[in-house]
Amino acid sequence: METLQNDFAECDTVAVSGEKCPGCGDNLQFDPVSGALKCPSCGTIKQIAATPGMEFELRYMKKASDGWSRETHVYHCSNCNAEQALDKREIARVCPFCGSPSVVEREEFAVLRPDMLLPFSVGKQKAAETASHWAKKRLFAPDDFKKSFRAETLNGVYLPAFTFDAETYTDYSGVLCEHYTETVTVNGKPETRRRTRTFSVSGDYQKSFNDFAVSATDVVPPRYINKIMYYDYHNSVLYEEDFLYGFSARLGAQDGETCWAQARAQMETEVKRDILGQYSYDTVERFDMRTAYGGVTYRYLLIPIYLGNYFYKTKRYSFYINGRNGKMAGKSPVSALKVALAVTIGLAVAALAGLALYFLMK
Repeated sequence: METLQNDFAECDTVAVSGEKCPGCGDNLQFDPVSGALKCPSCGTIKQIAATPGMEFELRYMKKASDGWSRETHVYHCSNCNAEQALDKREIARVCPFCGSPSVVEREEFAVLRPDMLLPFSVGKQKAAETASHWAKKRLFAPDDFKKSFRAETLNGVYLPAFTFDAETYTDYSGVLCEHYTETVTVNGKPETRRRTRTFSVSGDYQKSFNDFAVSATDVVPPRYINKIMYYDYHNSVLYEEDFLYGFSARLGAQDGETCWAQARAQMETEVKRDILGQYSYDTVERFDMRTAYGGVTYRYLLIPIYLGNYFYKTKRYSFYINGRNGKMAGKSPVSALKVALAVTIGLAVAALAGLALYFLMK
């Protein structure tokens, strides 16, 4: 069972308190609905002058430095090992992940400052409604869970990610196998035999990749982040602290070189799949390919996500919501009775289908 504490352990966070409202003195917060800073107390609005983001050539990829960490306090939780970097104006009294008061300040450490971000466009209320709708639609979830679902926490967080654009040029060669059957006569009787023919393939293949995204943190399990990590990266804007007011940001656990290596491996998997998809075959006897990359550019940006958790029968479950389009993924409890009933119905349907086929063929 994955818990929120396990998912968030040993991660770095930047949380920003925001500037003061000129009307009442409360902290302004970024409002995803209006795309501006808004006072939660008096409703004062302050527009943000957003600058469109840009891509950088791979050779200019930055290295981690302590510049961003000098803008913050960094606190370590001795209970769950989470680390949180707060604005210089804030003091951490409890851990935001496990609620423990066992937090101590850390020294500065190197961290890669983001170039740009995608601001939240889904508000917290809409995210909560999405979570409730998701819970009610869980097919095998217990009925009492669907009726009583309530998110215990729902936090807007920016996660670090890299996107890459690249032109790929691949030379390949290989031997593919195709199976077929033929009828032969053995001792005067026809028999069907399976045969295999092999054929050689070779050529070159070109494929363009645009905004190929790789997460720079493992705070969200891969099977969940892969379901929701569909963002309009072309709408990213240059990093401004204003967009973080009222939210927090994880610090990257992986640098650009590591993420670029992951991207190349995934790109080559896609290229291989596309090449083999051009041929009719059954198995691969041998396949070799060599891929060159050109025109590679990247973005290092923060992407918005809501991290939530809820309890069901004392167990904690986590869920994740895309902060741009509301797409959601998560884990829900399963009713053993519903699963058993579904299996029984499936077996009964299969048996009836088999019986019907028997009488039709008779």
